[in-house]
Amino acid sequence: MGNQVKRVKRLQQLAEAAVGPIVIGGLTLFALDVARRVFRRTQLFCPTRQPLYSWHPQDYGIDRTRVDELWFETDDGEMLHGWYCRAERPTASALYCHGNTGNLTNVAHVMPHLMDAGINVLLFDYRGFGRSTGHPSLSGIVSDGLAAARFHEQIRPKNVASILYGYSLGGAVAAQVIQHHSFDGLVLQSTFTNLPDIARVAFPHVPLHLVAGDFFDTISAVKHLKIPLLVIHGTEDETCPCWMGSKLFESCANQTKQLINVEGGLHKDLFVRDADSLVWAVNRFAQDLPRRNEVFDDPPPMIDRWIDGVFRQMRRAMRRRFTQQTT
Repeated sequence: MGNQVKRVKRLQQLAEAAVGPIVIGGLTLFALDVARRVFRRTQLFCPTRQPLYSWHPQDYGIDRTRVDELWFETDDGEMLHGWYCRAERPTASALYCHGNTGNLTNVAHVMPHLMDAGINVLLFDYRGFGRSTGHPSLSGIVSDGLAAARFHEQIRPKNVASILYGYSLGGAVAAQVIQHHSFDGLVLQSTFTNLPDIARVAFPHVPLHLVAGDFFDTISAVKHLKIPLLVIHGTEDETCPCWMGSKLFESCANQTKQLINVEGGLHKDLFVRDADSLVWAVNRFAQDLPRRNEVFDDPPPMIDRWIDGVFRQMRRAMRRRFTQQTT
């Protein structure tokens, strides 16, 4: 009996001693999870519903007669807003995935430069950005990129090369899309390598990189790239340091690749700083593109398509009901 009492007391002492570390560990994990969520909300998605100036393309230097405003639907029923800008003598047609800030009007000033380079451009907003419906999420904006890729394939001229162009966060989105839908070339401008790396840069004194996740692993994507790659980066990029562009270039498996470092360039001013050189480089990249031998468009799994179909019908019904109530 005495031994049993001693054993119970010892177990109680061990349990009491373990409470502190367990509580501290739990609080630490909770704090890291909160920090991870804050990081994703504040660093990855900063959408706005209002345009930079207006929703008129001409206010951003785009010839109004050479742009079509359009809408297209995602697999799960969101409606995405976009502009299709048409160059006078196109040598390629590009799908442009913009960054995490604002909406398509924040990068609209780049469109005239790409059009000068002979590139048609489908510029669109992810869900929750600008006039597009829904709310942004990691998987959601990749689904949007895939929907945009399929829509771009429908509307682009078939006698020119197709390019997937990703800027900043859009480069990480493009790196995911390129694994599921074929293009002739990939352009990554001011793009980060992966989430842990960008977490180290944004929060150097917080171990957020340990829980940032590997959802946007651009390095891994370019390692398996089978099409030509053009990397454009500013040497003084304050958001995605220049070494990230160099690392993406070096990691690319395809030997048909090019790295352009814009001297003194920041994260958002590359076409402001050296438009002529970039227009020439993008034009040469587009003209030299070989046509893809492998054409693919990976559909989502059957269960995902079924779930998306249910959500699509629900969203359509909700939109119809909202329209009826407001008219």
